[in-house]
Amino acid sequence: MITEDTVICWSRDGALARIGIHRPDKRNALATRHWAAIEAALDEIAASDAQIVVISGVPGAFSAGADIDELGQLLAAPAAFAANNAQVQRTQLKLQRLPQTTLAVIDGACVGGGLGLALACDLRLASARSRFAITPAKLGLVYSADDSRRLVNTVGMARAREMLLTGRLLDAQTAQAWGLVSQLAGEEGIQAVEQAHVQQLLATSGQARRAIKTVLGHLGGDASIDLAQADAAFNDAFSSCDFVEGAAAFLEKRAPRFS
Repeated sequence: MITEDTVICWSRDGALARIGIHRPDKRNALATRHWAAIEAALDEIAASDAQIVVISGVPGAFSAGADIDELGQLLAAPAAFAANNAQVQRTQLKLQRLPQTTLAVIDGACVGGGLGLALACDLRLASARSRFAITPAKLGLVYSADDSRRLVNTVGMARAREMLLTGRLLDAQTAQAWGLVSQLAGEEGIQAVEQAHVQQLLATSGQARRAIKTVLGHLGGDASIDLAQADAAFNDAFSSCDFVEGAAAFLEKRAPRFS
C-alpha cells in the first residue's frame, strides 16, 4: 500500500510487515499528514497476522523530526498545533501498544519526533553513522510525558535528563552504550543485522512475545495495562499451545514449530 505520495508506505512479506519513510529531500521530516499515514498503516497491521514490524527510513536518515515548513505554519495556528501534537502522540502510543514485535532500523539522523517514533518500538538497531538527539529545549519546548517516560525506561533517569536538558547529539556508539540502541551494525551492514534480528525473533513464540509486551507495558507505566492483566499474561502462557509445543521441542531436542 502506498500513501502520501510514497512518503509513507507499508508492505507485507509473510510474517514480516514493513513501514518505510521515504522523504530524503527533507531527511524524512514528518508533518501531521505523515503521522496520520503511519497511524493508518499501524491499524491495518494490527488487524493482520503479521508477527514482526520493521520501521525504517532512507540511507542517511531515519527521521529528522518535525517538518520545519509545517512548524512555521503551526506556530500561527494554535488549534492546528494542538491537533498535530495529538496526532503524534496518538500514533506513537498506537505503535507502543501494537501487539506485534516492533523494530526500528536506523541508518542516519534520528532526532526529535523521529527518536520518539523509534522509542515507541520494542527494539532499535542502528548503523555506525546514526546520530540521536531530542531537542525541544533548544526551541523552548518540552518533551511530552509519554515520550519522556519511554526515554527514561530506555536509558534511565540520569541519561534522560542529560539528553532532554542539553539537547546533546549522541553518536551511535554512545547511544548503544546508553541502551538507546539494541545493536549496532558493523562491517556486515545494517540490513544484515536487521535480517538476523528478524530471524531470531521469528524463532520465538509469537504468543509469548505478545504476552511479554503486556507484562513489560505494565512495568513501563502504560496506564491501559493493570497488574491483573500482566499477571494473566504470565499465567495463561502455561496453558498455551505454544508452551505445549515449546516444551515438547525442548524435551525432544529439536527446534519448536510455533503456530
